[in-house]
Amino acid sequence: MPNSVPVVSVVIPTYCEEETIEGCLKSIRHQNFDYGQIESIVVDSHSPDNTQSYAKKCADKVIDVKARGVGKARNIGAKAAESQILIFLDADTYLEPNFVSEVYHDFKNPRVVCVSGVLKSLELLKPLENLFATSHYGFTNKIAEVTARLGFPMFPSVCCCARKPAFEKVGGFAEDIACGEDITFSRKMGQVGKCLVNNRATAYTSVRRITACGVRKMYSMYFTNYVKFFFLNQKPWVQDFPHIRTV
Repeated sequence: MPNSVPVVSVVIPTYCEEETIEGCLKSIRHQNFDYGQIESIVVDSHSPDNTQSYAKKCADKVIDVKARGVGKARNIGAKAAESQILIFLDADTYLEPNFVSEVYHDFKNPRVVCVSGVLKSLELLKPLENLFATSHYGFTNKIAEVTARLGFPMFPSVCCCARKPAFEKVGGFAEDIACGEDITFSRKMGQVGKCLVNNRATAYTSVRRITACGVRKMYSMYFTNYVKFFFLNQKPWVQDFPHIRTV
């Protein structure tokens, strides 16, 4: 990597993602970005497969962590980041070539502390499954946009971007929960600055978890956890997600 300090750092937490990590990292490498270096950081939870060896082919930094936890991994990656703009990306998510450029322009406004892109399905699906994926991500994108405008952003961490000083101010991601840590984080960011959704910054992400677990089970799990965590002030019952192979 060149000696110049990167202007954007992309942090990717992984665990057994040998099927997807190279494609994710290549989508970062192929960005149309003329404003400086993009740094890619993979934080891997000591995967027993080839995730780390594949990541080392493309990533600028690969950090091995002998513990599970997506919030912990993101926080470790943010600490290792050299830039002031952080992009948090899931390993099964690929970016459109203009994604980084789009969100970089948003951060030129000093009031902006957090930006979400918009999500679309990564896989080629059967018609009925494709209809569901389109509706699911359309709903997710709309929730993010509406809540950002109302001042309590609820952004998915699949492709969430943050200004590093603000990230540090709110204490980063919660490390003791696996379901709802992204909503908790974005709501805290909304208390320290402006949060927005960039509809021109598109990311394609996998629906493998919903496909594997089933729509009813997945939605019920999220709903139960959000109610317990946000309304009853209790620990969510999901503390970690099992790994699910890409469909």
